[in-house]
Amino acid sequence: MRFLLFASLALHAHDLGVTGVHVELTAHETLVRVQVHGILLHRTEPQAEITKRLKLRLDNVPFAPDTIRIVPEGLNDVLVWEGRKKGTAETVAIDAPLFPEHPSEKTLVTVVRNGQPFGETVLDANSGPAAVGETFGQALGRFIPIGIEHIWLGADHIAFLLALLLPGGRFKSLLAVITGFTLAHSVTLALAVLRIVTPVSWLVEGIIALSIVAAAGENLLSKGETRVRVRALYAAGFGLVHGFGFAGALSEAGLPSHALGWALAGFNIGVEVGQLAIVGLVVPLIKRFRHQRKPVVRIGSLLIMAAGLYWSVERLFLR
Repeated sequence: MRFLLFASLALHAHDLGVTGVHVELTAHETLVRVQVHGILLHRTEPQAEITKRLKLRLDNVPFAPDTIRIVPEGLNDVLVWEGRKKGTAETVAIDAPLFPEHPSEKTLVTVVRNGQPFGETVLDANSGPAAVGETFGQALGRFIPIGIEHIWLGADHIAFLLALLLPGGRFKSLLAVITGFTLAHSVTLALAVLRIVTPVSWLVEGIIALSIVAAAGENLLSKGETRVRVRALYAAGFGLVHGFGFAGALSEAGLPSHALGWALAGFNIGVEVGQLAIVGLVVPLIKRFRHQRKPVVRIGSLLIMAAGLYWSVERLFLR
């Protein structure tokens, strides 16, 4: 409640640079109030401008109010935008602050459910999407499928995994390779999400493409399972770079600041599940062609290397 009181005071002191978004969830209705200093609107039509700028999602669906009205507050040129919609939501997320062009202006989002404070977050010009008021279990459950989807829809990550799996090997050996990749990318994913390290996105994507070339090239030099330890080292080393790549996709999903660890855990679990599913599909196919293993590894690695070279040129030189 003290946080809500601070929010109310901040909105009446323009030098604090705070725009407020207050979300009230009841059993039958969702009410959203946006308090903004009129000077920020630059004489635009307030109702349309605030509606356009508000990037609010309820249950991952953009908030589209049934009714909208503007209420002049009459103090320090503060306007109140009010939108109502029938029905409630389990999750609330905001994708961006209302005024990202003003570096000093922050957007403070508070959520109240059935009259009780449910969560809050503050976004500035450098913030990514953020979830508000998710429970730990909801955060864990929401990010598991996001991790699975990111692996299954990421052609470059799949190509890297295929390069690691193509020479075959015993199940324990392949498990060590995949586990090395998972542990490594988990470290850099956390570093990027916590903003301890800020990677250069185009460089990360370029190195990911080069990692595919390197892993496929190792297969052409390898004599099979005897070099599985080398593949495990490749998986761990390049997994550090792939983790930075995962961070970009994760930040777009709306991270809950109060349950960040659970969100990271859910995403990593999803990535591991997605990887194991690929292992389950690919390894039996490789075993079926064990009598033609050398040509299969050679041709498959050449195709993977070609894809990696194409992505490398595209991401490093044609961006």
